Amino acid sequence: MPKLQPFSALFVGLVIALLLLITSQFMTSMTHLQQFNETGSSKNKLRVALLLEGPTYDQGWNSSALESLTELKKTYGFSLEVASNLKPDQLTAVTQQYASNGFDLIFGHGVIFSEPFTKVAPFYPETRFVSFNGEAVHPNQTTIRYDMKPAGFLVGKLAATMTKTRKVGYIMTDKPTEYDQWEGFQEGVKKTSPRTQVIVEKVPDFNDVAGATRAARSMIAKGVDVIYTTGDSYNLAVITEAQRADIYAIGYIADQRYIAPNHVLASLIQDVRQCYRTIMAQYTAGKLPAGKVTYGLAEGVNRFSPFGPMVPPEIRDEMQQEFERLTHHRQQ
Repeated sequence: MPKLQPFSALFVGLVIALLLLITSQFMTSMTHLQQFNETGSSKNKLRVALLLEGPTYDQGWNSSALESLTELKKTYGFSLEVASNLKPDQLTAVTQQYASNGFDLIFGHGVIFSEPFTKVAPFYPETRFVSFNGEAVHPNQTTIRYDMKPAGFLVGKLAATMTKTRKVGYIMTDKPTEYDQWEGFQEGVKKTSPRTQVIVEKVPDFNDVAGATRAARSMIAKGVDVIYTTGDSYNLAVITEAQRADIYAIGYIADQRYIAPNHVLASLIQDVRQCYRTIMAQYTAGKLPAGKVTYGLAEGVNRFSPFGPMVPPEIRDEMQQEFERLTHHRQQ
């Protein structure tokens, strides 16, 4: 085999070295490009925080919020962090922590977040703060309100038509935002069955499971045979008490018939998912209004779940007619 001449060997060596250098530079460039893309993607990704007063597993108000945003992540590709079981004295600090860490959109899922959001919002104008049933005074604040009086009227009508003892119960949280629904419930009962007695029990907060359980037992002892429970975390406990006593309950926030299918007449659904869908669509389009935004029966946010098998067809028809009357009145 002929040997390479010194010049030829040197030339081949230079070519190989040049190819190795080009390959190395190409790989380095690709690595930098990947890092740039990852960094750019991370920086441009919408960052969302969800703050909850209660647990994420309550099968009601809090879990509905988490389920809603988890579903919307697939559509909008945002990152999501959740802080649950927050105490009142933690709210301002937690809100400020998320805002200072550059979160774009912070949800406070309840009226309790309105005040801390109002305190923090002016210092973080690039962050949008969204709460429920509270106040919104800054241009980067929005509060979602529910038109609850007509919805309460419907529930009162259902309770009054299904009671046999002519005693119905209402368990509520003693907060200013809860009284519209309570007034509507009373009106619905009295218009439907003037002789039916309404027994109300109040608990101090939406997570007072022990207090709501005591209230349910007290009502049952007084002869109540239909209970409407309007809490977040305590609905499950109240419905369980109704099942044990073999009476009826009406659920709230989510469709809670599955808890006790033979004892839950229906649930008044606050369609939290529909709210969050609307909010995210408006926010990403730059059209989310500041201030107060109201939803109700006419917007499909408040609605009844399907009725349980114990509700006769004629009562279902009555409820549908009343629903249509109320929504028509709202739209006028």
